Amino acid sequence: MKKLSLLILLSFLFVTTYSQELSKSKSNFKGGLRAGFTATQISGDNLAGFNKLGAYAGAFTNFPVSKDSKWKLQLELNFIMKGSSTFKPKNSNAPIFNKYVLTLFYTETPLLVKYNLYKGLEVETGPSFNFLFATKEVDALGDLHRSPFNIFELSYIVGVSYLIKEHWGINLRWSTSVFPVRIPDWQYNDNIKKQYNDVLAFSVYYQF
Repeated sequence: MKKLSLLILLSFLFVTTYSQELSKSKSNFKGGLRAGFTATQISGDNLAGFNKLGAYAGAFTNFPVSKDSKWKLQLELNFIMKGSSTFKPKNSNAPIFNKYVLTLFYTETPLLVKYNLYKGLEVETGPSFNFLFATKEVDALGDLHRSPFNIFELSYIVGVSYLIKEHWGINLRWSTSVFPVRIPDWQYNDNIKKQYNDVLAFSVYYQF
């Protein structure tokens, strides 16, 4: 795990440095950094609501693919936390809460098509190729050891961003898994539900 974390950190530093150098050059490439938070849920776990909060940070680079620069391609490398959580009383007379918290740690590599609607207002969409490098699942009794999540995830992103000033902007995204991230093995009936990540992500970005 330490080696994997170091590899992810070095990859992030490389993308950040590369984005800065591209932005400083005379080419049309632009690079930047983002940081923010996520609100997530697991579709199919019978716990409704985007109750799990997490961190979101990364680096990106983009370049125009049309003469008027309205269309762009953007490649990113992000760290993102996903999962699910709930706090519900076991029954109406019990003060003890039934705790459940699932945290999934991913690296996220989106490849997005962006279109400039008006000045700094852009819409974006595209796939993201994600890698799960750590999982934490607990309830009121401690750690849970259930069926594992898939290491690789393919998700789809739809978002909107707005460049507030010359370098600073805000971004709002929704994404969902294209394929199940886990199929529970503890449900032995016809109601087995495949599980998917659903994510709302808000971030502030700086473009060099």
